Amino acid sequence: MKNLFYIMLIIFLASVGCGPAQDRINASTGVRIALSADSTSVELQNISSYAIAEFRADSLGTEQWKDFFAVYEEPADKEMRDFQDALDGSYLVLDSLVQFTPAAGFKKGQAYFSRCYTRELMQEPEDIISQRDLLPAGDFLEYKFIKR
Repeated sequence: MKNLFYIMLIIFLASVGCGPAQDRINASTGVRIALSADSTSVELQNISSYAIAEFRADSLGTEQWKDFFAVYEEPADKEMRDFQDALDGSYLVLDSLVQFTPAAGFKKGQAYFSRCYTRELMQEPEDIISQRDLLPAGDFLEYKFIKR
């Protein structure tokens, strides 16, 4: 009888531990990365009004923006993705988005990827407090595209 209890406990723990991970981002935020309509820039869209106000209040330098939201050329060797230098360019804060335009433009036929490294900052402060939990370190939002 004691063995049956332990077997059931192991099965329960294995089923709970191996279940699908839950996305802890508030679904109402809808933050996403997309290519602009004219394909000349990349946009971080649907940013909360709180975060937009903070971006406007702070004057971030180019390197600080790259630590938050950056665009990279896709390397031929996929294992080298994390070692790529971010593209140089300009950042513009608009109504509910941040727009990155590369200094040299996107090259036709070239693959790129963009990352937003602090996705949890896109939440409203109340959501973070109510969840009492931030996303794990190293979590980012990524978007891949090819300039046509």
